Amino acid sequence: MTAPRPTVTSLDILPVYGQSENRAIPDDLAAALDAATSEQAYYTFGMRDMSGNSVGPQGAGLAEIDAAHPARGFLSAARQGRVSPAYTFQFCRAAAWRDQENAASGVLIGDNGFGGRDIGEWSVQASSPLGRNQIHWLRESARLASEFGIRLNCPHVLLFQGTSAKDKPGSEYRSGFEAAHTGTLASVREILGQDPRLIVVVNGADVNSIGDRYDTPGVQYRIALEHGGILATWQRAFPISDRNIHPDGATQVLIGETCAWAAAEIEAGKEWNITYSVAREGRMVRVDFVLRPGETLIERHGLYEHFGGAATCANFGFEAEGGILEATVDWGGGSVTLTLASDDSSWLRFAHQFQDCSGFLDDLGRSMSAHRSTLFASESRASRFVQGEQLWRPLPGFRGTFVGDQFLPEF
Repeated sequence: MTAPRPTVTSLDILPVYGQSENRAIPDDLAAALDAATSEQAYYTFGMRDMSGNSVGPQGAGLAEIDAAHPARGFLSAARQGRVSPAYTFQFCRAAAWRDQENAASGVLIGDNGFGGRDIGEWSVQASSPLGRNQIHWLRESARLASEFGIRLNCPHVLLFQGTSAKDKPGSEYRSGFEAAHTGTLASVREILGQDPRLIVVVNGADVNSIGDRYDTPGVQYRIALEHGGILATWQRAFPISDRNIHPDGATQVLIGETCAWAAAEIEAGKEWNITYSVAREGRMVRVDFVLRPGETLIERHGLYEHFGGAATCANFGFEAEGGILEATVDWGGGSVTLTLASDDSSWLRFAHQFQDCSGFLDDLGRSMSAHRSTLFASESRASRFVQGEQLWRPLPGFRGTFVGDQFLPEF
């Protein structure tokens, strides 16, 4: 049988560290993604796992891919009927190329993750096959692309993983990530001679964060900055389709669209990452968020109207030991001034609440993360694929302690 060859001349491939929130799920929006990228989205066809089962776009899961069985070609990913943040990220890039009359470029989709897995399992040295499967997929895709005379690009590696690690110490999560990411970067350099840039969806808390550590959001924020990566968005700003943590298909598309927006801005030489700093003088604390030129802070009024309301997000989501008397926002800039109730406040948190919001649902049965703020950066844009929805730029959540007037982030 002749190996299927795509009509494009270049393909983007996206390695991902992803678990259940990033797993592809059936959704009617897949048809809209397909229509916007006709003959531009493919998957690597012909791989088998060690039991002889075919490996499709959804990957092999926790089965090991048979490295002795070669892939045979690239098949169209249209009509797979599934969406995920990673798929959407790539489909949006392909749609943008088509808008620019550059249909010769396409994307290669694949899912080499699994729900509830430790980040260290993406290391090629781990007993888990997740990391090895991903590198094998990359290697076989590169071999086929070379045979077909197609350029294979790997501009990004996506990190959207960590909610299952809600009780893992931050140092352990960081160690596992570094082991996995170091091996991935080395493999991409060996196979393609490229240095992909890390792009991060910082994981959110589930709807009940009482009693959980939740070090991972702060750790992922630091990981992105230390690796020169892109802080694309924060999962906590999106609805949850159940009383746990999982998004529905429309939300997965919105997350993926936001990732594509962030990557496009960075590739155009513009700033994207929102960072923060904290300065204290006695009871007065000023928090500055670094926004884009011309951007300000805004409040999304009513964001939690159906999810517990203002009581779950007092003082815009800021909390301090002993309480906060007043939170004042500079609506023309990027700062918030807090008046603390106590001279002895030893800690400060933002959008990092420990609370149970599992009883609050909207008319669609959705809930939202227990980590909350109504403050966002002002710039937004309409979703291309989810009618009536906007893409937003969430502010970074954090927590830390004071030593005198100096603020020390936990991570």
